[in-house]
Amino acid sequence: MAFRRLVLANMVESVPPLLVTCTYAENQTDIRVGYKDYGSFIGNLRYKEGSQFRYICVPEYQRRGAIHFHTLFWGLSENIGKEGRRTRLVAKLWGMGFVDVYQTDGSPEIATYLSKYMSKGYSDPRLFGKKVYRCSRNVLRPLEEKNVGMFFLSEVYGIGGVDNPPCFEKEFQTQWLGIVTGK
Repeated sequence: MAFRRLVLANMVESVPPLLVTCTYAENQTDIRVGYKDYGSFIGNLRYKEGSQFRYICVPEYQRRGAIHFHTLFWGLSENIGKEGRRTRLVAKLWGMGFVDVYQTDGSPEIATYLSKYMSKGYSDPRLFGKKVYRCSRNVLRPLEEKNVGMFFLSEVYGIGGVDNPPCFEKEFQTQWLGIVTGK
């Protein structure tokens, strides 16, 4: 659920993200080597495009055992999305095999799509103890509201203000303290 919120927090821009899938031509099965190669790819992309773009990446093992990476990119230049298949620019920067570039529509289902691959990583023994997703440092983080319950009580029911604090009383038995009364 937290991963899905992370993806959705980045869907706020008017330009939808690019979905890029990087696949090895060879049967690369070592995730450490895969992450190293993927880091080189991101470095090449930053050299070509600048450092303003953001990404969220999820590795997945194919049936043949090779790793490939599903990545959402925000902030890349328009020519990568429009001419990505024709110029093969991203494939040249990846340099390890095949690349598919899709311009998404920015719908929330993309978060579900990527979450599906991330959740598969938790059940894959080859990824135990490894990161099941990576993201750039500048990726937008979801905001979490604290004390929503007190806000709800106060605004909806008028409980919890200075003049009307919430009151409850509970009594329970503990092994070490005996009978405890909570207010």
